Amino acid sequence: MNAPATELELGVLRHLNGDLTGAEELYRAALEREPENPVVLNNLGFALAQSGRLAEAVTWYERALTLDADRPVARLNLGNARAALGDVDGGIEEVRRATELAPDDVTAFDNLGQLLLLRGRLPEAEAAWTEAVRLDPADPRPRTALATVIAAGGRLGEAAAILHEALALDEEYAPAWAQLGAILVVRGDLASGCGALTRAKTLSPEDTATRAHLAVALMSLGRNDDAAAELTELLRLDPAAAGARVDLAVLHLAAGRPAAALTQLDRALEIAPDDGRAVLHRGLALGELGRTGEAEDVLRELAASEGEYATRAAELVKAA
Repeated sequence: MNAPATELELGVLRHLNGDLTGAEELYRAALEREPENPVVLNNLGFALAQSGRLAEAVTWYERALTLDADRPVARLNLGNARAALGDVDGGIEEVRRATELAPDDVTAFDNLGQLLLLRGRLPEAEAAWTEAVRLDPADPRPRTALATVIAAGGRLGEAAAILHEALALDEEYAPAWAQLGAILVVRGDLASGCGALTRAKTLSPEDTATRAHLAVALMSLGRNDDAAAELTELLRLDPAAAGARVDLAVLHLAAGRPAAALTQLDRALEIAPDDGRAVLHRGLALGELGRTGEAEDVLRELAASEGEYATRAAELVKAA
């Protein structure tokens, strides 16, 4: 006869099924029986982290590591939690230690690369993802990440070649198409870039970053109506995307639709009141609508501030 499942085993099943509350309850019950079990302590921390309770999670990870300092998964989880709480450098050190303890763990190297890229430490991030690719050469994800950091360092041709390798492994991996499209656009191959970005959008239609890049590429090709359609869909997916609202407003202005532009700009400024680009174009939209006094007030106030858009507003005020 099989022995009944333990609280830990039941907690893991709940956890795998997405029941974080049930998993937490069972992990806590398991701790009552085994208060110094580092596996339970780590699992409880992970469930809490997934619930957004990162500070609590750190406490449980640290307790697990007090009992077993060489447990790589707890080091990895602690590093990610610390980084998410704002201590990115502390997170990097914990995740780096996890790679030392588990040198065959692709996830640890991938997470290390992400944190290093976040800090702008490009050579170290490249080294981390290079190792991840070596460990799992059949997975397109680390190759795509490696291409991302190589592109960030300006080596666009090399990055594009690596993305083609990733797509040879999985031609339906949307992030590789999206990154390839962005690189092609930067290199000036707008048509091919639009093609790659469209492929990425088809594979991952709710990816707003891909739609934003595609809209920019379409605008560069003069396909403003298509760009406006992409931005409209992006805003349906993410109504708080202030930058996309400003981009859409610019297209409305170019098409002689200042009222529609003003609607988008007012909503953008509700989300990001200090967006100088939105303020500048709001002044332009008001002017196009014949509301000259309001337009001048908006532009003068912007001109009295600092930054690129303040300079442009000052030029417009002077020219008026």
